Amino acid sequence: MHRKAIRLPGPVEKMITPTVPGDAETVEISIQSGDDPGQRLRIANTLINAVGDAVALKKRAVVNFVIRPKPKDAN
Repeated sequence: MHRKAIRLPGPVEKMITPTVPGDAETVEISIQSGDDPGQRLRIANTLINAVGDAVALKKRAVVNFVIRPKPKDAN
């Protein structure tokens, strides 16, 4: 049985300033899922785009998470 990847959209809800100087800013994203509509995810706002440039999320930006099943070991 082959499990498919799922895509979950979510807007950036909060920008969290680091409490320690030199640490990365954190963003809080609200995951739009039917299973748990109040689910939140926090990640460091230090991302790299497809061409290798540093990028940062902005408040109210909508991001898509793609969740794929772990492939089986080839052994």
